[in-house]
Amino acid sequence: MKKGKRFDINFKRSGLFIFSLSAGLLFSACQKQSTTPAAVKNPPPSLAAEAKVADIGTDGYSTATGSTASAVTVTTLSQLQTAFNNGSHHIIISGNIYGGAVPLTFTFSTTGWNNTTIEGASGGQAVLQNIQLKFDGELLATGTNIQNIVVKNITFYGNIPSLQALPSSETDISVSGNHSGVNYLGVSFRRCTNVSMDHCTIYNTSDDLWCATLASDDLTISYCHFYFTSSWLNMSPNPSWNWIGTYQPLADERLAAVLGQNYSDSYTYGTQKLHITIHDNWFGSLMKGRPLCRGYVHFFNNYFDNGTACSGQYNAIQIGSGCKVYSESNYFYQTVNTNQLGFDDGTHTAYTFCERNNDYNTTSVGVSGAAWPGSSPVPYSYTVVAASTVPSSVQTNAGPH
Repeated sequence: MKKGKRFDINFKRSGLFIFSLSAGLLFSACQKQSTTPAAVKNPPPSLAAEAKVADIGTDGYSTATGSTASAVTVTTLSQLQTAFNNGSHHIIISGNIYGGAVPLTFTFSTTGWNNTTIEGASGGQAVLQNIQLKFDGELLATGTNIQNIVVKNITFYGNIPSLQALPSSETDISVSGNHSGVNYLGVSFRRCTNVSMDHCTIYNTSDDLWCATLASDDLTISYCHFYFTSSWLNMSPNPSWNWIGTYQPLADERLAAVLGQNYSDSYTYGTQKLHITIHDNWFGSLMKGRPLCRGYVHFFNNYFDNGTACSGQYNAIQIGSGCKVYSESNYFYQTVNTNQLGFDDGTHTAYTFCERNNDYNTTSVGVSGAAWPGSSPVPYSYTVVAASTVPSSVQTNAGPH
């Protein structure tokens, strides 16, 4: 790591230049938030119910309704594959479905998948293990995206022993193969418009937990839980994988999300897409960092939780090349270098970061945001609750139900 007087620069696996600035160093006019003693940061359970009621009807950029087709309920991998092969647009997952020793990806790659819903059965017990849902319009004509996608009420996670046992053809990009391991996320949205991911849990996947890239637009991510387990952090053996030309231990890969693939896919330097609302989500525990934001991203009422020992989280919100980030009424607990600049290179450094009413509890803030704009930076109406109520509300309501 090179060190300078004004910032630290660290070249990460993702190819980013990470700038860690002390609060107020370059932003003397920026708005700062106070830290309140922890004793008032844990509201009673009754406030969680109040917060949930207050959040009903809040939306975001997505207006997705998903499928109006008859639902097909699946309980086995074979049934899920059949439903997918038959083009079922409304699939209900019931029980725990295991994709096999090598992560299995279901790729929705044409506009024939417009208006699709993949959801878990009520009760919160729907699980997709070693399975990725990949909505990918990458091969469509320029300007054409897959549209109106709903993913909700499902837990996604990776099977640690099977990931440890993967051959180099799956874990090393320099070796010929499918590379399913290094490309394994829970859910990915590429060239998709009008997407809702709601009440999902994603943990222990080998790449980022989820992503939204390639000019995807109008997404809302709500009431989800993203984290890693101590079993992941302490896995033994801890194999070294090669994601982009360098090797690193699998257990060190604990990243939340990428919003925009690179600067050319960013809001500013790209096509002014990637409008994303992220609200009422629980990020943690044992998260190493991110979401990495290159889009136009509105965060509100999220709980960034670094309260578990040995997390080593290096940031909560990563402010990337060409992004516009608006952060309000979020709660950050023991996060390290909370708001961090992470540019693709030393040239593409344009960004906007504004904030208001965030709660930083025993954190290092990193970069402070500018004052909130005079007019709303988003076109939709929404309701926020006080940041101090967010931990209780989010822990009660996030994830499948």
